[in-house]
Formats: sequence, structure tokens, C-alpha cells
Amino acid sequence: MKRITLYRHKDCARCAKIARVHHVFDWLNRVETSTETPPTGPLRMGEIAVHDHRTGTILKGVGAVRKIAMQIPAYWPLLPLLWIPPLARRIDHEVRGCDDGSCGVPQTSPEKETAGRS
Repeated sequence: MKRITLYRHKDCARCAKIARVHHVFDWLNRVETSTETPPTGPLRMGEIAVHDHRTGTILKGVGAVRKIAMQIPAYWPLLPLLWIPPLARRIDHEVRGCDDGSCGVPQTSPEKETAGRS
């Protein structure tokens, strides 16, 4: 049973790659990934949001990363690191997205999407 839904921007290549990694390590089938717009509204490029189905809360930033790590046993050894303030700030910055292109997150192109499916 899916416990959380990970929302990501549909054009973010880095987000798509990370979502595939989560899927590989999600042995308990707890994480669903989606490119749909979350209930909180549209996501910026590079931004993620996590919907916790049990509580109904939507998390962003490092809180979202912590929630993902709690659901995937392979990530459990990394959980304590997510509470170290400098590391937590860095991760929070990485998953909050960017509007001005400063984060340099590559976009997926329709050609790559089509080529990847062949």
C-alpha cells in the first residue's frame, strides 16, 4: 500500500532520475511518484512535494526528503544526517526548486523522452 505520493516537476530531468532511484529502493512499495500538480499548487523546476496519505499533510523541502527516507528502508541509515543543520539547509535548498534558472536543473526534452522509450 502506498503511504506517500512524491510530486515532482514534469520537466525536471534530475527529479525524474531521482524518482527512478527511489522506485528501485522502494522494496515495500510505499512511495508513489507523480508529475501531476499537488494540492498545494504548481511546483517550480527542481521542487518536490510529498503527500502523506495517513495524515493528509503536504511536506516540502527537507521535511519531504525526511518523509521519503522514513518510507524506504535502504535510506534509514541516512536519516540521522538529515537532522544536521548545515546538511539539512543544503538539502532544503536543493529540493525547493528555482524560478530564475540559478539551480541549473536540466529540463527533459521531448526527443530524450521519446528516445528513452524505444
